Amino acid sequence: MTYLRDVRRAERDRRERVAGSQRQVCLDLLATAGELRAQVENAADYQGTRMAELLAEIRTCAEAVRQNAAAVELLAPAKLGEPAKRLAEAAEKLRASAAEGTDLKNGQMVKVPSTAELAGTMSAFKDQARAELRS
Repeated sequence: MTYLRDVRRAERDRRERVAGSQRQVCLDLLATAGELRAQVENAADYQGTRMAELLAEIRTCAEAVRQNAAAVELLAPAKLGEPAKRLAEAAEKLRASAAEGTDLKNGQMVKVPSTAELAGTMSAFKDQARAELRS
């Protein structure tokens, strides 16, 4: 009797740890995607000698999104893997667009990239994560 109770408790604890890990990687992914969006928007408003530095920060944020999306794909592949992958792809497109639209000689973005696709994929991912992690 005690053995069965201990087995059930251990299984419940394991499920809770897995769910907690899944929630955390989802939060990390959304946080890094939000940081990327803010970095791009801030760089678009900037003009000066630090533009190459700002683009490096954008690259770093886009890479963090890619890594966090990979973590989601590993921990919750069935339902959240594909939305995480789409979010990482949108982040990479935004990074590339920011780099292509920047004139480093003049230290400014001459073509401001739209963050709409990233925002849309963030929203879709958040909705999917809410639905999946409730169950």
